[in-house]
Amino acid sequence: MIKKIKLFIISTIIAAMLYFLYSYIPYRIEFYGHYDKIWAHRNNSIKKANITEKYFKGIELDLYYQENGNFLDVNHPPAKSIHLSFSDFLAALKRQPFLWLDIKNLNSSNSQVILLSLQKALQKHHYPIYKILIETRFPKVLPPFTKLGFRSSYYLPYLFNIDSVNRKKELLSIQKNLKQQNDIGISFNYNDYELIHKLYPNRIKYTWIIDGLRHRNFNTSKKILNDTTVKVVLIRIKTLKGHR
Repeated sequence: MIKKIKLFIISTIIAAMLYFLYSYIPYRIEFYGHYDKIWAHRNNSIKKANITEKYFKGIELDLYYQENGNFLDVNHPPAKSIHLSFSDFLAALKRQPFLWLDIKNLNSSNSQVILLSLQKALQKHHYPIYKILIETRFPKVLPPFTKLGFRSSYYLPYLFNIDSVNRKKELLSIQKNLKQQNDIGISFNYNDYELIHKLYPNRIKYTWIIDGLRHRNFNTSKKILNDTTVKVVLIRIKTLKGHR
């Protein structure tokens, strides 16, 4: 009996260690055969980006425009800023991966100045525009970006965790916005994939699968990976340095 208890404890410890280490592995079993569309989520430091760009075709980062100083801050509020500018971030990259820019406060009042700031930084570091995906919750600001050659995506609200009445309202709003722009993609949490795919089977899609293994629906994940309209799937990846 004592031996069985010891074996159980040892097995549990090993399983926990493997589960912990799995979050640091870039090439995961469940994404086998689709590594070309797997990008790394939230690379808001140079140290982390320099690690993930070695393994992924593209990486995602958060930007917050600070009007005071006309500063594109690489940060995801409410996290404390480390005052890393987008220009300095570009300068530190080694391989020029594709970049998914989640611009947190991009809106109609600052879209023009943000566009100019992005252009200036990209030109300074000879970074190709076609490698940049602009994501925002305000799709009306996207046409100028799309016209210049940026990829663009409408960041959809979460639908899976709201009541049916509010879901209907959100879907009507989404439909109205997408009718006005046929050339933008849509980005959303993977839990909304079945619904979004049914409504917009031919629309270019970007999504993220960042839940822990115990929460993940592997059947849905497989459908997403096999869907040719899904161009990018973000995954959460931890690094020993620069993780924030």
